[in-house]
Amino acid sequence: MHISIMKKFFYIFILLLIVGWAQAQQRVVYTINDGWKFTKGSPFEAQLAGCDDSSWETVNIPHTWNDKDADDETPGFYRGPAWYRKQLFVDKSQEGRQAVIYFEGANQEVQCYLNGQFVGEHKGGYTRFCFDITSHLRYGQENLFAIYVNNVYNPNIPPLSADFTFFGGIYRDVYLQFMNPVHIATNDYASSGVYIRTPEVNNSAASIEITTLLTNNTLQPAEIRVENIICDADGREVKKTHAEVKLASGETKTDISKKIKIDSPRLWDIDDPYRYMVYTRILDKKKGALLDEVVNPLGLRWFKFDSEKGFFLNGKGRKLIGTARHQDYFQKGNALRDELHVQDVLLLKEMGGNFLRVSHYPQDPVIMEMCDKLGIVTSVEIPVVNAVTETEEFLQNSVEMAKEMVRQDFNRPSVMIWGYRSEERRVGK
Repeated sequence: MHISIMKKFFYIFILLLIVGWAQAQQRVVYTINDGWKFTKGSPFEAQLAGCDDSSWETVNIPHTWNDKDADDETPGFYRGPAWYRKQLFVDKSQEGRQAVIYFEGANQEVQCYLNGQFVGEHKGGYTRFCFDITSHLRYGQENLFAIYVNNVYNPNIPPLSADFTFFGGIYRDVYLQFMNPVHIATNDYASSGVYIRTPEVNNSAASIEITTLLTNNTLQPAEIRVENIICDADGREVKKTHAEVKLASGETKTDISKKIKIDSPRLWDIDDPYRYMVYTRILDKKKGALLDEVVNPLGLRWFKFDSEKGFFLNGKGRKLIGTARHQDYFQKGNALRDELHVQDVLLLKEMGGNFLRVSHYPQDPVIMEMCDKLGIVTSVEIPVVNAVTETEEFLQNSVEMAKEMVRQDFNRPSVMIWGYRSEERRVGK
């Protein structure tokens, strides 16, 4: 009896080791929203461990420092610098993997430090961004994340002025990603690393092309197998393709699948927003081990705008009825939890709407997800509003925002208009 029990525990222990090893090879995501120390202003050397943050406020992300002062009638709306700090233990089991810190949005200038070392910066308050932190992490011990955020007026960062408030803060989710050093790329403007095109779609057939960006951050060349599996809404496999790719050390490479044909496709439409899902996987060619996987939506549809007859979706004329939407609530600012974003899109659907102008900036990913699921046609735009500054820096910041916007929501079936400006009336000095 005693030996039998010992064997049972031994087998369980081995199983846990195998499961743990398998999970360690694949991508994992940890939300790090809770328990940040926060203060307005610019404390001396706030990025260093020696900075005393014991008197700072403790906040959870999503967070804005303008949730109250932007709504009251008392002077003192704060536009300026602020700092967030957090100590985070990183388990030693993640050592040797690729690590990324990912922000869904922070307004509007960000500098990120890890253990006192500068990691990266981002300009623009409405698109996602990420930084590779692999070389700065300390495994098996605490790590100090220090984030500088500034929402002060900057003539070279749109928007310059608008009919909405420029709330400051890390106001959307932030998390860590750990993945195999050979992985689907995360460094292409914080996109999924997979781009799905549908060059031909009609009622009888659909042609699909999938582009995957692959990264090898090891010191050795890698031979991998790339698989794209298209599943229907019930999870059943519809089509599968594969290719073998060689990656040099340190290389990011583009793999383009052969065109995939689906006969008699079920279309994405306003009344029937049907989505397939595309599972993109990379495996070690020799060992067969799964190295990484990402999932993207696939909505098959075609559309056109006619200057005289209006909008057509899948060959049928549709009257677009809807609204524009900003991302803030009274005394919450723009620091909204997902359920409030979801509530807004549900209200639009319930009132008979089928169109959303995502204005005047890209919004939380959950907004786009809900529009995909509910059959809401969307128009998304970058925040070039009211005025522009005629400088090269303003132009480049605007172009970068446009690249982020398009690449991050490239695979969304709901998006049918990309906008690059709105309501320009004057040129800033």
